[in-house]
Amino acid sequence: MAAGHGAAEAVRKRPYVLVFAILAIVTLVELNVQVFSLAESLRIAVLLILATFKGALVVSYYMHMRYEPRWLAFIPLGALVLISALILALIGTGVAPVAP
Repeated sequence: MAAGHGAAEAVRKRPYVLVFAILAIVTLVELNVQVFSLAESLRIAVLLILATFKGALVVSYYMHMRYEPRWLAFIPLGALVLISALILALIGTGVAPVAP
């Protein structure tokens, strides 16, 4: 086996540096969302989607969930569905969260 193949296999098996770079880029996008002229509700939706994406990456790669049985993925997925339903219900009532 050539030396180049071993390095490519290591990157494919453990893409921690690539995932870290993606997390850094998404964080920079999150920090600069206010630059874009979006409605506040759309800006909040974009931030929530980006945060969910980052959380999924952290759980998948750094907490090694991809090596666990598939049924364990339903535990955080169920929580995500419940949180989404609660947020939609709160938005539907028109009640704004109390500012500190």
